[in-house]
Amino acid sequence: MDYVPETSSSRNQRANAQRTILVVEDERLMLRLLEKFLSRQGYQVLLAADGEQAIDGYCRHKTEIDVVLLDVGLPKVSGVDVFRKMKKENPDVRVVVASGYLDPKMKIEMYRAGVKDFVDKPYMLPEMLETLRSVTER
Repeated sequence: MDYVPETSSSRNQRANAQRTILVVEDERLMLRLLEKFLSRQGYQVLLAADGEQAIDGYCRHKTEIDVVLLDVGLPKVSGVDVFRKMKKENPDVRVVVASGYLDPKMKIEMYRAGVKDFVDKPYMLPEMLETLRSVTER
């Protein structure tokens, strides 16, 4: 059998295979795009399309979830309130907030409250992926 060198992509996929991400995004097409993209990177992906689904999904799967990618502009329950409920459920929750714009004061408050990082929308997939990797490896 010939030796086939491992690529950084295959190493990343194998490392990520043990990782689970809860993606919370109210835009259905974006939710599906993120699911496909992250799955191809080797992640297990759980989905929530609104704040209530996010809280419910997190409470049911909190022991499995390594990181949450959380949109702040959500229907039913705001992303900020979702974060607070997740934090109450698990003080060690790792959350990356996604937003097109977030008031600088709110951003500082969220960092202080325990948000691990932020990504800008529209998503730049390679940068978002690097942020998620960085947060899960800390």
